[in-house]
Amino acid sequence: MPGALRALAFAALLALGCGAQAPRHLVIVSLDTLRADALALYGSARPTSPQLERFAQHAFVFENAVAPANATTASHHALFQSRSAGDAMASRDTAPTLATWLKEQGFRTAAFTGGGTLSRAAGFARGFDVWDERSPELAVSVPKALAFLDEAAERGDRTYLFVHCFDVHLPYDPPPPYNTVFDPAYRGGVTGRATLPLLRGVRRIFEQAHLPEPPRLDAADREKIRALYDGEVASADALLAPLLARLDAPDLRESTVVVILSDHGEEFWEHGSVLHAHTLYQELLHVPLLLRAPGRDGGVRIAARVSLLDVVPTLLQLLGVPAPPDAQGRSLVPLLDGAAEPPRPVFAEGFAFDAKLQAVIDGDAKAIRRLDTGEVALYDLAADPAEQRDLAAARPAERERLRALLDGALGRAHASQSPALPADVEPATQERLRQLGYID
Repeated sequence: MPGALRALAFAALLALGCGAQAPRHLVIVSLDTLRADALALYGSARPTSPQLERFAQHAFVFENAVAPANATTASHHALFQSRSAGDAMASRDTAPTLATWLKEQGFRTAAFTGGGTLSRAAGFARGFDVWDERSPELAVSVPKALAFLDEAAERGDRTYLFVHCFDVHLPYDPPPPYNTVFDPAYRGGVTGRATLPLLRGVRRIFEQAHLPEPPRLDAADREKIRALYDGEVASADALLAPLLARLDAPDLRESTVVVILSDHGEEFWEHGSVLHAHTLYQELLHVPLLLRAPGRDGGVRIAARVSLLDVVPTLLQLLGVPAPPDAQGRSLVPLLDGAAEPPRPVFAEGFAFDAKLQAVIDGDAKAIRRLDTGEVALYDLAADPAEQRDLAAARPAERERLRALLDGALGRAHASQSPALPADVEPATQERLRQLGYID
């Protein structure tokens, strides 16, 4: 963009999104593998998230945010580029990202991540002045993030901080008291550490021939597994407390945009299996999205269905930074300001171990297409939110309408993409992938 045009765009966005002075800081927290309904904010009956509920009192809670992919690498690349997962994966080493845009505008940028599928090797370090993937959990990353924020406040820098963690991810092994808080009466054999081999066995990850037959788990065992997952959620929520408290301090509260989200959810037998990266049902696509912005009264729930592709255009407008012309998401600032916007379709893609999938949600209608067979399943999310009744045969016109939307937005062929990780990935990243259950 030419300098004069960039300056005009900057001024226009500054006036539109942020008033006289744009926020100086941006903090994004990504809680990997957190399905929306694991939080009381989104319907959980368990007290898993008191810190996030406190944060939400002054934030905008998007009730129907949709992840662009069902796995960490593709979903985060799509998020940061504001482009469909297939496009983002294909250009992950060259396309502008949130970090590169903000660094170009003079922001100091830092990331503290869990590594593995969100690592330098996976293409995420571009644009960051500080890139630390040796922070496997919030207990490690939050102190580092606090130090960065303190330094930024002292120096007066404009800053972008990204904090990512795998605390909620397999294995579900929360520390006491969270390992028993939601199922104190359980006396079976499932433990936190055992969830990794057990659930890999249920999924038969990669269909490896040497894996044993899926383990037999009774109802109590399954309840225990979900209780351990919810315990991880509660533990992660508690570990966020110091970071959220720091962001409430006077020197940051009125100058910082804060976003808390997840990249995808997790399945617990709703459709016959477990974990993620294998379907595009709502338990994997419906994710939490909370946003707090200076100068805007929060405590508001927004029912409109949105995509994580909308996050970057929204943040850039709030920060007074021009968005790239090829962003596929749209700014949500009008929704923050109370405007009613017409509904629009949102899309997701599946890259992983089983089928190649695409999904579109338009109103209450949702279609999931297998690209290898061309088969399209159709669901009515209002009447059947659990997606148990395929209506494709009963509603052929609706099925074909959604198929056409998929053709127009994502195409009929699976988008070309770079491998998630290079074959010669360094030993530390290999070990992190092993800990998360992705490799043996």
